[in-house]
Amino acid sequence: MAERLTKWSVTTGTVIRHMHYGLRVQVPSGEIGVIDRVHIDDNYVNPASWPTIGSVITVVGAGYAGSQLRLSSRPSHLNEARARMAGGHDATTEAGTEDFGPNPGVHSS
Repeated sequence: MAERLTKWSVTTGTVIRHMHYGLRVQVPSGEIGVIDRVHIDDNYVNPASWPTIGSVITVVGAGYAGSQLRLSSRPSHLNEARARMAGGHDATTEAGTEDFGPNPGVHSS
């Protein structure tokens, strides 16, 4: 079993597939996660402009939905994760307390 990525952990990921709902991304541990289309960027990104398959992007762990790794590549989430690391926050003790929900101003039509 691959090592589980903790919430708010920043890492790289390789885009392995485009899906109608977002991106499938493989992180260095080998685990495959999903970036929902509303978590690709802080603003709407047309699917034609999503990162290409094979590209390496910076992602942050957004927790798990069952056994499915959820990721985000939103700059605001990456900045929050980096601020938490710099501030000495322990992501494992706060994993369930923060919202990775979609930005209400972003619509994924």
